Amino acid sequence: MTQEDEHDEILFNQGERLMNRREFMAFTIASGAQFSLSGCLSYAPQKQRRRPNILIIVTDDQGYADLSAYSHSARDIATPNMDRIAKDGVLFKQAYASSPVCSPSRAGWNTGCYQQRWDQQASWLPGLPKDVKTIAEYLKEAGYATGKIGKNDFGTNFHKTDVREYPLNHGYDEFLGFSSHAHDFFLLSEDIEKRTPDPYGHSAALGTLFHNRSKKSFEKGYTTEIFTDAAIDFMQRQKDNTFFLTVSYNSVHHLIHEVPDRYLKKFGVKRIDNYKPETMGTYSKYYDTYNQLGAISDEDMRKYYLANLNCMDDNIGRLLEAMNKLGIADNTLVIFFADNGGSPLTGANNRPLRGSKYRLYEGGIRIPFMVRWPGHMPKGKLYKHPVSALDVLPACLEAAGIAPPSEKAIDGKSFLGAVKAGKPCETSQKPMFWRFEGDWAVRHGDWKLVKTADFTWRKPTSQILQGPREPDRPMLFNLKNDPAEQHDVFDQHRQVVQRLSLLFEQWQNQMRTGK
Repeated sequence: MTQEDEHDEILFNQGERLMNRREFMAFTIASGAQFSLSGCLSYAPQKQRRRPNILIIVTDDQGYADLSAYSHSARDIATPNMDRIAKDGVLFKQAYASSPVCSPSRAGWNTGCYQQRWDQQASWLPGLPKDVKTIAEYLKEAGYATGKIGKNDFGTNFHKTDVREYPLNHGYDEFLGFSSHAHDFFLLSEDIEKRTPDPYGHSAALGTLFHNRSKKSFEKGYTTEIFTDAAIDFMQRQKDNTFFLTVSYNSVHHLIHEVPDRYLKKFGVKRIDNYKPETMGTYSKYYDTYNQLGAISDEDMRKYYLANLNCMDDNIGRLLEAMNKLGIADNTLVIFFADNGGSPLTGANNRPLRGSKYRLYEGGIRIPFMVRWPGHMPKGKLYKHPVSALDVLPACLEAAGIAPPSEKAIDGKSFLGAVKAGKPCETSQKPMFWRFEGDWAVRHGDWKLVKTADFTWRKPTSQILQGPREPDRPMLFNLKNDPAEQHDVFDQHRQVVQRLSLLFEQWQNQMRTGK
């Protein structure tokens, strides 16, 4: 066991002891769950247990070191409210997004499928095909009230309501939010939308929010707080029903400097004027000025990031408190994760991992991930085996007592039974694959073969760890010995390279043929 692992065990097992077999069986029977010999939860008849509410919280571009529940967290990070999910549930040390950027990663977790099954180009623009079922559709068909709040992004068909990608057209009953990569945190009114020459950018977007089949104008307010208010309202209205709610914050995506003044004051950083169309030209110009180093220094970019994150943490605390007051916390499965690795442009920190969003080093795809389900999941547990965001859908189906689709229908596998039993889950025992544009990677066990490069398109913030210059070939890393991916051992382990290369080619063929 490494020193870090020992630290993790101390953090998450203080005052706790492992259950013996008799205690484990008693706990299993009391919870109403049944286990197969493989360690996976079986599907108990509905009348034997009440289905849980399901709350998924997705953060945007949050760094792997930017969650203080982790022993490797950055020294300047404090996320006490997010940490409550880990304290009362399970913290995952090796959780992965299916892409290093938001649109394809969201297509992946919402369907439980590798998005390359329908997006052969492995692009920013996967979309959401009509013949691939979403998590919201499965749960709605099972009688769940479904709601989505916040960011909606599948890479295409932005700012439209009559498309498959719009939430009300793929399983959600209610939606408040935006459909684009990003949205201004403050500028949410119809008036600013009309006065702005270019309000509908893919990332540089502002103005009214979608509300079900219409638009809603906010003269005042801040998206993180508005989204939290809407989530609490949804839970209040549905507390006597069984609900599925996705809260997808646009924090901590750019524009990172847009934070309420009380948080700016707390972190000692000045307020930057909001966009004004009469004096500042296009919104895209304003967005491009502040979404990189230059107008904002490296030191201040981190402070803005911390302020933005602190606001989101407070609002996640509001969500958790609301569940307590409504009396639904004990029967709600909470799954928290980031959509991809921390951005190289916002001040996010992914250390000790190399790389960031946009790249297939660990810093681009390994994400903060937590699960809480009182009485069904362990409390204060650190789970060290790899899992994928693709596993979220099958885990939710299992929790809801919904029979899983055929193996060909989804790629993810539920981790619930394995986590509770303290065993490796199915995903951790299989190869894991990534492809984004010209980059690709495969991980099997501790070995990772990857063809990628450090982010150099713009100057990254100082928190981003980089490494030796990449050769003109894939690189091989042993993640157990070298989690920072600094020592390429391609030449020393040619047989491993050949094996992983073959696995990747076989996976590519599966994605092309649909088998």
